[in-house]
Amino acid sequence: MKIAFAGGGTAGHLMVGLSTAEEIRSRFNEAEIIFLGTDKKFEKRCVERRGFLFRQMRARKWEKSYKGVFMFIVTTFISVIESILAIRKFNPDIVVGLGGYASVAPIIAAKLHSIPTILLEQNVIPGKANRFLSKWVDEVYCHWRGSLKWFNKTNVVRITGTPIRKDILYSQRSRSAEKFGLSSSKKTILVTGGSQGAQAINEVILRCLPKLEPLSNELQIIHCTGEYGYEAAKAAYKQTNINAFVCSFLDDMGAAFSMADVIICRAGATTIAEFTAVGIPAILIPYPHAADNHQYWNAMELASNGGGYLLQQIDLTPEKIIELITDLFNNKEKYDRMKMFNKEMGMPNAAMRVVDNICRLIGLKGAQFALTVG
Repeated sequence: MKIAFAGGGTAGHLMVGLSTAEEIRSRFNEAEIIFLGTDKKFEKRCVERRGFLFRQMRARKWEKSYKGVFMFIVTTFISVIESILAIRKFNPDIVVGLGGYASVAPIIAAKLHSIPTILLEQNVIPGKANRFLSKWVDEVYCHWRGSLKWFNKTNVVRITGTPIRKDILYSQRSRSAEKFGLSSSKKTILVTGGSQGAQAINEVILRCLPKLEPLSNELQIIHCTGEYGYEAAKAAYKQTNINAFVCSFLDDMGAAFSMADVIICRAGATTIAEFTAVGIPAILIPYPHAADNHQYWNAMELASNGGGYLLQQIDLTPEKIIELITDLFNNKEKYDRMKMFNKEMGMPNAAMRVVDNICRLIGLKGAQFALTVG
């Protein structure tokens, strides 16, 4: 079996591919897997650290200016040629599009060679690249039923869930506490802005610290700041008595999720898929400038089903964060109900479902659940 994954640009896109690749490798030891990604340094690092091949591809976002459109066309044309060469050399059985503009050229190249293609879509509102490609691929696999209306011209659309890393499901709180130097018994708030961080969230959380300090005997924080907020956050926590683990980027999110009693984060689809798989009540602050405001609609799906709070960035204040945290921690019945609704939305077996369908599409045995997938 040879599989090519195409796309990236964000940790969300990449982790979906890595989770699927690891499920494939667990079933087929001899499987050959390559990632065709962007020039983001973390992509190459994360892929090669897990033992997969990586090749950088040219990619450029669509921009509405004349220059932007021209550069997009030129870059995509060159990338298609590069992708054709890469596809011919690797000769995959299937190409899996992960979303983002880096997936466009490899999918086109695969179709030119009559190689089966699928797309993985994590958001309620699909990105422009996946909407464009959906007309040409064999199948699309979604997380949300609300996405179906965007793919009405696609041959086959299935609700599989978003593949997540196995460490998300199996990390143990006691071991994670040792790793972070924290207590396994204290209530833990996990703060993360995704792979690129979120300055607005960082700043408000740091302003919350003086009001949270009286709870330091029963509360601790894991704060993933992103590259640009790390130094300021580290300094701010040193001035308090709150036990905290502060980092710019964390590869082992499974350990962080195993510790978290509440998560404060953006509303990226992969993050939501990960914490709903284990059931963590959430305070979601959608990135207001996301394409098509898709993070808002991701958060709305969760909040409307009782799995968390939706807090618009314009309403983000220390007072509001303290109010929501206090409300959750002081109301056990409400907390337990939110945790239950949150976990009910999770699809922890999504990677298995996706790989089952890949096996079916390319005619390989080893699909155990293909008949039960929507």
